[in-house]
Amino acid sequence: MKLGLATFASLIGFSAMAGADAPRSVIPWLSESVVTAPQTAASTPDAEGSGEIETTLLDRPKRDGMGLLSAAQTGFPDALWGRTSALRVRGLILRHQSGGVPEAQALFRRMLLAETKPPLGSTDASPVFLARLDRLIAQGHLDAAEVLVNQAGLDDPAIFRRAFDVALLTERSDGVCSALLGNPGLSPTFPARVFCLARGGDWDAAALTVTLGHELGAIEPEMEELLARFLDPEIFEDEEDPEIPDPLTPLEFVLRDAVALPRPVKPLPLAFLHIDVADYAPMRARIEAGERLIRTGAIASTTLFEAYRAGKPASSGGVWDHAKVVQDLDRALESGDPARISKALGAADKLFSGLELRLPFAQAFAEPLSKLGTDIDDAGRIFELLLLADEPAAAKARLGGAGSALLVALADQAADLPNPTAPSALEAAILQGLTRDNPPTQSSRYIEGLFDNGQYGEALLSTLNLLNSGFEIDPNDLQGALYLLRKAGLERPARRIGLEYLLLQPKG
Repeated sequence: MKLGLATFASLIGFSAMAGADAPRSVIPWLSESVVTAPQTAASTPDAEGSGEIETTLLDRPKRDGMGLLSAAQTGFPDALWGRTSALRVRGLILRHQSGGVPEAQALFRRMLLAETKPPLGSTDASPVFLARLDRLIAQGHLDAAEVLVNQAGLDDPAIFRRAFDVALLTERSDGVCSALLGNPGLSPTFPARVFCLARGGDWDAAALTVTLGHELGAIEPEMEELLARFLDPEIFEDEEDPEIPDPLTPLEFVLRDAVALPRPVKPLPLAFLHIDVADYAPMRARIEAGERLIRTGAIASTTLFEAYRAGKPASSGGVWDHAKVVQDLDRALESGDPARISKALGAADKLFSGLELRLPFAQAFAEPLSKLGTDIDDAGRIFELLLLADEPAAAKARLGGAGSALLVALADQAADLPNPTAPSALEAAILQGLTRDNPPTQSSRYIEGLFDNGQYGEALLSTLNLLNSGFEIDPNDLQGALYLLRKAGLERPARRIGLEYLLLQPKG
């Protein structure tokens, strides 16, 4: 449907939105998809909380305890947060940096997805649930966030705001739009209603809603123009591009992308990048987005390496070189030529190690590497890559007894740890952390006290904090973290972290 120029010209440049401010969020770019009545600090879902007590019905399940992974799947106790209060848990989750090697980041994600007993003081405001959801979204884990909000239900405005943005950024908005248009209790904003009406094909109703929103002063002028462009872009062909909002909300991002308006120069939030890894996105955009998302574990390695193979590199330098290296290795493996395979494999391993992408590289090529014959003159490299890809049996078959006994033991939880005659400083720290029977530092002794006091979740986050500095870690902190993970019953992740410190550290 097309609307006349006069109709849209009348919508641009008038009064600003007169409504109340939206609830504060830890995500600065959260779309204002719903309008809620003013709430107190104790009751608003996005508030830090003031220590006031809020009563709730005892038989209503609290969202703070909802999750996608059972205690059996996570290895955590059912009472993950123990004696720690809900508001303190919220703060701990929001402040955690989630740095370090990939396995340390994976443990934090597991905490965000864990099904647990609700922390002490959990209320219908769901402070812990919202904090977990916000961290998942900020790190680009939109699929997990989508499942989590669907489990919780879309009747709560604070949860719906997140669900709406996740749906926009995954291009799966039908469900939330149906909920928004069909549930008056959600009080959708005019821009959200316009988008959903247009998404459902009701362009007349969408245009009328823009007009009504303007007459009520319920749409800001900048958003009016953006919605007008979205509904009828042709009438703005000769107009200057509007300024890019800062922060740019997902709704603004999707509307601007739909009419090919420029993006910000600075990097987009991780959550915004899922649109760029879609199969139909340009090859360069797919690679750039994929390389950022995979560093937080937000996408599978196959998604990134499919992007590298999506077409012929259009140029040289940057991501085009990354694609060329992958495609060269593919062709070398197809050729079966040992010398060619060794050369291409060495070039690819060097590149992806430098990009801090050695783990996804190992995962993407694990199958063909495991099938190579013993005539390939790169047995040590293949051994390491197969261990990183969690294929210890294939790795051991590759080198037999000549491979590092320590690396094999770290990859295989059942194996006994060796006693090397001259371990490196890093190897010594890992071995001591995995074998000692007392904490090595004052900080690890304090964290051990949290475990002993029943504050498992808080203690585990404090343990992961010791690992946040990555390869710049103090050896004593690495020892302490591995000791504490074993104390927490997480022997396998502890060994995996040790393996990643040895195989992912920057070379030279």
